[in-house]
This record gives sequence, C-alpha cells and structure tokens, in this order.
Amino acid sequence: MSEYELNRPLSWREAHPEAYAELKRTWGVIGHSSVLMVLSLSLIGTSLTLGYLHLPGWLETSARLGSSAAAVGCGALGLWRLCRPLFRSVRVVIRTRRLGDVQGAVAEEAAAASVVGS
Repeated sequence: MSEYELNRPLSWREAHPEAYAELKRTWGVIGHSSVLMVLSLSLIGTSLTLGYLHLPGWLETSARLGSSAAAVGCGALGLWRLCRPLFRSVRVVIRTRRLGDVQGAVAEEAAAASVVGS
C-alpha cells in the first residue's frame, strides 16, 4: 500500500456501508416510482382522449372510469413506493449521524482517560 492510501480518511460510503446500501436501494425505488407516476399521467391522458373518439355512451364511460381508476392506482402505488424508502433512508442517515456522535464522544473520553492515566 502506498503512503497516501494509509493516511487518507475514510469516505462516508466506506465508513457506513449499511447506510450507503440503503440509500442506493432508495434511488432504485425512486426510479421505479417515477415510472409508475409517468404511467399514471399517460393513463390520465388516455382517459381525457377517450372523449374525442365518439364511442357509445356506456363504452366511453366504462373506458374512462377504468383508465381513471388505473391512473389513481398507479399514482397511489408510486407515491407509496416513493415515500416509504425515503423515510427509511432519512432514518438511516439520522441513525448514522447519532452513531458517529456517540463514537466521537467515546473516542474523546478514551483519549482523556489515557491522558489522565499517564
């Protein structure tokens, strides 16, 4: 190992691999949630477009209700999938900071005890 590698400080990612893994999973879920949101918007557009096709009344109504219900379902699922991992990620980052504060306090106490002991 080179001298630089021995003296360099650990990055946050290397110091907290479990928090980094949780954040990485969150970004993947955000991607899936955004796809569901785009699908929801396209279903809303489909519902609005059906009015211009001049279908029989019952067919137009049932198609509009179906696409609107699917849009609401996709939107709700997308929001649920988005909010839950974001909340978990914030919790992991807060927990990691608290753990870092506790470890820093323990290290300071150990350093103070070694100074008093010598």
